[in-house]
Order: sequence, then structure tokens, then C-alpha cells
Amino acid sequence: MKKGSLILAVLLLMSLIGTSVGEETTMERLPDEVLMTYYNDTAFVGDSLIRMFRNYVKDRQKKEPNFFKGIKFYSSYSYQLRTAALEWVNPDKSNLVYKGSDEVLCKIMKDQKPARLFILAGLNDNFAREVNGVEGIDRGMRAVTKIMELMEKYSPTTQVYFFSMTPVTQKVENKRHIREKWDEYNAQLEKTCQELGAVYVDIATPLKDENGLLPKSISNDNEYHLNDKGNAIWAQALLDFAQAQYEAGQWTPAGYAQ
Repeated sequence: MKKGSLILAVLLLMSLIGTSVGEETTMERLPDEVLMTYYNDTAFVGDSLIRMFRNYVKDRQKKEPNFFKGIKFYSSYSYQLRTAALEWVNPDKSNLVYKGSDEVLCKIMKDQKPARLFILAGLNDNFAREVNGVEGIDRGMRAVTKIMELMEKYSPTTQVYFFSMTPVTQKVENKRHIREKWDEYNAQLEKTCQELGAVYVDIATPLKDENGLLPKSISNDNEYHLNDKGNAIWAQALLDFAQAQYEAGQWTPAGYAQ
């Protein structure tokens, strides 16, 4: 059999058994230290959850200096998504502190111009209830839309990411019955991000138990906040997200050709 005929025969056989060239190929899992470089020149902004994740990262860096070293954190314990959507500082709100003074998110981003901005807020906005006739989810999406408008104005080269709202424990669910509402909020947030050119990052799912709630074992207050075990799951989710971006062709670290 001629060489050309042999190649055709092999390709035909592969098609008959349902296998195509490259179908069995899987992309390598990048080393953690490489995946962390996805977050170089990145800002994390948000409430107490961001503040506590920052503390976890800083503590890890005492032994692992390169542990997510490319992230700058800006947080306030009672920070709201609605505050992140402001163009001017509201003295009655919990604000971000920048260079020793209260400052709004868009102005910090104008000065810093990071490659990526990740936002986690909403816990203090109480999006599970209606306010002045406006559903909480609608209020949340209005804030997200305004944030994107301000970022386009002040730092258009920055890619914006929104973290999902994290789950609550059974203790909180028994009191507030918000699990389904927060799941609905996250679904709408993902849809809104797609519409506006932002990126939705699901950190809620890896933090949930079989009932869709935050396990007491990874919470430091048995309510909303994470302990070191919970923050370690979050860190792993960040690595997995970076790997997914690599596999999707959205990012290629130096020295790794697609």
C-alpha cells in the first residue's frame, strides 16, 4: 500500500470508531506557582470576606513568599456593592482606604490601572430583600452595571471579574431563609457579567455542602465568614480558575505555548 493510501486508511479507521485527531489530547495541569502568576497585577476588592482572605494570604506568605504575591487587596469590613458603584466618596458609607484617605473604587483603579480587578461584595447590601419597591437582585445588577460603566470611564484596560456571593451556614439559613435567593442572585450575576463584558467567577459551589450551605467546619463564625480551611478552598478555586483560563486559550503564561 502506498504511503498516502495508508494515511487515508488510518484516518478512515479512526472516524469509524468515533475518534478524531486530538480528541484524546488533554492539556497539562500547570504547576501552582505558574497558575498564581495569572493574578499578577491584580486587585481584589470587597468586604470582610476579602479582608480575611487577604489575612490568610499574608499569613501563607510568611513561609511561601510567592503565594499569590501579585494581588493587591483593598477592603473594608462593611463594604457594599452599592458603595463600589459610587463615583464620589459617601462619608456615611464604609469606604476603601487608599493612601491614608477614604476613596472610591473607580478613582483607585484610575490610579493603579491593574490588569484585572476582582470584586466580592453584596453581603452587606442585603440583596435578599426588597427595598423601596425594588427587588434586591435588581438593585444588585444595577450596581454591577454602574461599576462597569465607571471602570470603562476610569480604567478601560482593566478586565473586571465578579465573585459569586458565598454560601451561608445552616444557622443563618434557619433564621433568614436566603439560600435560594442567593443562588438566584448568583445566576443573575453570571448572566449580567456575560452581557456587560465582565467575568463571573464561581467560588460559591466549592464552598457548599450537599445542602448548598456553608459547612460549619470551614466557617470561623458559623455564619458567613471562612476559616483557614475555607480560605484554602477559595485559594484552590483560584488556581482551578486560572487553569480553566489557560485551557480555554484565554491566558498563556510565559514559557507555555498553547
